[in-house]
Amino acid sequence: MKWKVSLFFLTLLGWYIATVAAPFSLADLSNIAFLIGLILIIIAAIALILHTGFLTPLIHGFQIIGERMVRKSRSAERADSQMRNDPNMQSFKANLADRITQSTFIVGTSSILTSVIIIFML
Repeated sequence: MKWKVSLFFLTLLGWYIATVAAPFSLADLSNIAFLIGLILIIIAAIALILHTGFLTPLIHGFQIIGERMVRKSRSAERADSQMRNDPNMQSFKANLADRITQSTFIVGTSSILTSVIIIFML
């Protein structure tokens, strides 16, 4: 929880430093902050949708098509199956995906909030 709040305020601090140091006007900086925030929230939403498994059949179908197009060696197939069956690797990937999703959502939200604050400063 601490890292989330710290990231939020660090992003706000970064945008505040950008308002002082950037050669842009406040309106341009507000537009940039809003655009970056919107892109990051869209990325977080896509990651969340992929995490829920809604598109898993579609992704699995494309994986099957890719396997039919490009053949793998037996050693590569064995390595892939070992990676799929390793619980430590699966938990690491899940934790990393959660952290990235939460980070992009927090930075995107704070960027949009900064944009709104800058608009009210104009």
